[in-house]
Amino acid sequence: MINYLIVIEYDGSNYHGWQIQNNFSAEIGKIELKTISGEFLKAIKKITGIDIELFVSGRTDAGVHALNQVANFKLPFLLDLHKLKSSLNGVLPSDIAVKSIEIVHDSFHATFNTISKTYLYKLNNGFKSALLSKYSWYIKDSLNLDLMKEASKMFIGNYNFVNFAKSDKKRDIEDYFRTVIKINIQKKNYGFNIYIEGDGFLRHMVRRIIGAIVLYGLGKINIENINYLLNNGKTPSNIVKAPPDGLFLYSIKYEHKLFC
Repeated sequence: MINYLIVIEYDGSNYHGWQIQNNFSAEIGKIELKTISGEFLKAIKKITGIDIELFVSGRTDAGVHALNQVANFKLPFLLDLHKLKSSLNGVLPSDIAVKSIEIVHDSFHATFNTISKTYLYKLNNGFKSALLSKYSWYIKDSLNLDLMKEASKMFIGNYNFVNFAKSDKKRDIEDYFRTVIKINIQKKNYGFNIYIEGDGFLRHMVRRIIGAIVLYGLGKINIENINYLLNNGKTPSNIVKAPPDGLFLYSIKYEHKLFC
């Protein structure tokens, strides 16, 4: 079997996230929702005639975008990589694009071999940008950069992020501890770019961290609020969840390469 590593860029606005999932209607029955992986699996089947198993560096939620999503799959034959990339981009929807394809060792697994991931969040602050409306969170009131940087330092390290994660009744998550390696906040002419690197992220974790940084930057919460949520068990919280529009999977780090 030939192991193919693929880097994908997509606009998640019109999708129910990465992972294939179903919805149920009393009138129609089971309906497969439109997802990124669903579109990719259909494209591979159309080109090769084979149903593949697709492994991904990390699942993105509904409405979240990716600049460098990494996945791998195996086929029983070797294909010309240039032709395969061209063929996939020819059948995939216009809001999903294959950036690169390479052959990797048979043992490579896009999920289990990930060392770290970096997410980018775009904040539109100061003036409302029509062109950024689908790809940022518009904050009308002025954000204080120094306060945002102060808040971001609180999240660096290994913490129990149960208060920053989505409660998932379908999955029993035993370990809510994750390590945030770095948070970098950059001032832009339209607002701010926030980069968050970690060894892994829980569902909605990045969006709630962004929410806390924004609230602190607006002077609506204090350090004690953040410190309490990071150092105590599940507790009610007033931390807002940033909308998915401004969130991008920015880069994936593996032992052999950084995809960014």
